[in-house]
Amino acid sequence: MEAEYVVRAVSRHKMLVAAIILMTLGAAGVGLWLAPKTYEATAVMSVSTSPSSTAPLEDVDALRSSIGELANSQDVLADVASRLTEPRSADDLRRSISGDWVAGTILIQIDASDSDPDVAAEIANTVADVLPLYDVSNGALTFTTSNPARPPTTFSSPSILLGAGVSVVLALVLAICGAVLRERRTAGLGDAAEVEHLVGAPVLAALSPPKDPTTVPALYPGTAAADVFRRLRIGLEAEASSDPVSLVVVADVTDGDVSVWLGANLAVSLANVHRRVLLVDGRVGDQEGSPIAAPETIGLYDVLTGADLDDALSAGPVDNLSVLPAGEWGGESAETLLETRFAAAMTQATERFDVVVVLAPSLSACEDARIMAAGGSLVLAVPDSGVSPQEIRRHASRIRAVGVRLLGVVLVGKRADRVPSRS
Repeated sequence: MEAEYVVRAVSRHKMLVAAIILMTLGAAGVGLWLAPKTYEATAVMSVSTSPSSTAPLEDVDALRSSIGELANSQDVLADVASRLTEPRSADDLRRSISGDWVAGTILIQIDASDSDPDVAAEIANTVADVLPLYDVSNGALTFTTSNPARPPTTFSSPSILLGAGVSVVLALVLAICGAVLRERRTAGLGDAAEVEHLVGAPVLAALSPPKDPTTVPALYPGTAAADVFRRLRIGLEAEASSDPVSLVVVADVTDGDVSVWLGANLAVSLANVHRRVLLVDGRVGDQEGSPIAAPETIGLYDVLTGADLDDALSAGPVDNLSVLPAGEWGGESAETLLETRFAAAMTQATERFDVVVVLAPSLSACEDARIMAAGGSLVLAVPDSGVSPQEIRRHASRIRAVGVRLLGVVLVGKRADRVPSRS
């Protein structure tokens, strides 16, 4: 995922990002407040050589270290447990008490933790009182509690700094993920220039989505609705003027019937200017949609399995327009027929017609559109929201990877008629 896309998603959805951050930090704060607290108290003892001792001590520091370790011994724990005002088991004390000699000094530090700050201090001080009873030096050392433990005023666990840091990181990650997900679901593709930069092909038109995809406004030349497709036709012809094409495949990026509506009206608009046009319903096999001809009419399937093209053609709603319906698909594999026989059938069709317009399944559904467009051109119907720039760029790259010419893009959405006709 590109950093530029993430930055744009965050900037476009600032309110969502702020809401996620506030909710996450709030939940984390409540969690820290309600989490069980642990308080830690520390008592410090000084262990020095007794002036009255006559016994030689070879390594006083080693003795101090051993005494520190005794703070967690079974006998000391049992003795401490018996002296506490608040009962604690020996197992609980073993987990909460630690004693260590402070290297280079005469001090032994005793740490004790508990859910009650007063009890934590009592445990540490009781250990300091008990340890001299287990003197391993036979009276050669003097024990003094130089710094008794006091009840702590703040808890040591959970750590506020650590919790706050983790909460901030988690809030940022969740906010970015939320913005990216929202961007993928609702992102607009920007203006025509941005889309052209993404796909490396021109935006031929920007149309409003049809309320009824079965309507054919191009049947009524001179009307405002028909003029939309007239401008699309002019844009398409202008783009193909330097390198004419006779096979144009129209496909949606996402699932829907927009490409059918778009291709059918484009075919009618081409026929209105006396082009001999064949409209092919290429939605085959599992991708069949609403038929563009009467049921049980032979069509593309029959042509691909050996039927004569003339027998499968139906008259269109205007002069110069013929229709090749999908037909009733039988047991033959649609994928195999398209890969092995579709190109030959379209070669035969382009010899008889000026332009062949093929209605293909969406790119998100299958590879049929790329297979059908081999040797021809592809026009993409792209919603101006709900699809990410990365997805559009990926489709464009895959189209060109198989040698298909991406003739142009038609943006379909609320922001219609943003693209001037190309002449």
